[in-house]
Amino acid sequence: MELDKPRYAYIDALRGYAILLVITCDITFSYSYLPYPVRRLAILGWHGVQLFFLISCLALMLSWRAEVAQRGRADIGAFFLRRAFRIMPAYYLGGLLYWQLAPPAHGFDLAQFITAYGFVNLWHPLTAPTVMGQWSVIPGGWSISVLFTFYALFPFIAGAVTSLRRAIFFTLGAIALAIFANRIGFLLWHQTYSTRAVEDILYFWFPNQLPGFAFGTVIFFLLEGGVMRLPGRWADGMAAGALMLFFALSWSPFPQWAGENAWTLGMAQAAALPLGGFVLALARARPGIFINPLAAWVGKISFSAYLLHYAAIDLLLKRYPQLFHTHATGFTAIAAYAAGWLAVTGATCLGAFCTYHVIEQPIIDIGKRLTTWRRRQ
Repeated sequence: MELDKPRYAYIDALRGYAILLVITCDITFSYSYLPYPVRRLAILGWHGVQLFFLISCLALMLSWRAEVAQRGRADIGAFFLRRAFRIMPAYYLGGLLYWQLAPPAHGFDLAQFITAYGFVNLWHPLTAPTVMGQWSVIPGGWSISVLFTFYALFPFIAGAVTSLRRAIFFTLGAIALAIFANRIGFLLWHQTYSTRAVEDILYFWFPNQLPGFAFGTVIFFLLEGGVMRLPGRWADGMAAGALMLFFALSWSPFPQWAGENAWTLGMAQAAALPLGGFVLALARARPGIFINPLAAWVGKISFSAYLLHYAAIDLLLKRYPQLFHTHATGFTAIAAYAAGWLAVTGATCLGAFCTYHVIEQPIIDIGKRLTTWRRRQ
């Protein structure tokens, strides 16, 4: 089920901001001497992934409810078929790309390959992999594995979460589940694997990310019920305020994962709150400051950009550190970082534009034709 493009143009813009946040974060690791305040702000871009998760849940809820309204029920088989053709081909080809760019140091690992390509690698430190030395089949692939787990559960979620009240209870329950699962995971792994490996998987894995998706259902019902109606001229101000709150988290004391050190929320859940406000604001905003053709264009190619930006960083910043002054300090480091950001983002978007039109869009169209054919049978 396709969403009305003009009405939901803000979703593409949000995807554009999400991938720009992620690129901003990942470039930071190439500039070791970036001044600390700038580094803290830039690294917060990591939570662009939480923005992706919020948008994914919102977009799925919109398309699911639209299909139910139009046809009387949602076609679960068609739902999974569309998701598979949307994600899997580009993701699998990405694995081949990174096999060439960064082959595994210890050779091919069949278990690692199967779990990564089967989207079930985020359930153990060795396959995630958060243990140093393990083969990362696709850099950043953790978020795709989390997303596929959410896809598997979404038909049940869409059928059960049918009101704002239920969405709020779902979100609270997801937070409780995250705390419980994280505590269990910590007890299982902390004596076997390094602190870093355990901390990372408890951040990455699905239980810790589920509250972000759940909050997406709250946003959906707030928008559907008109609870968040506000004059369009206020929306840009609300969006700017939400971003300010988001970046203020750079100096917050939230721990890495929910339930750590008796904290109810970790950084992923805390970041979802102002990002959710940003989503609500853009849903009410008019085309202009935040909803613009450039952001929407980047959002359209954002999945390819997510897969390719690691390669751009490797081929530019890591291979030519002197050209991009990655060891600069002080204000020179800030200027070098800005130049590196422009180079990596430009190269990523150029490559993503090509792969979107050559790989993604044609395969998505095949999925649509198969879905149409299936319904006619």
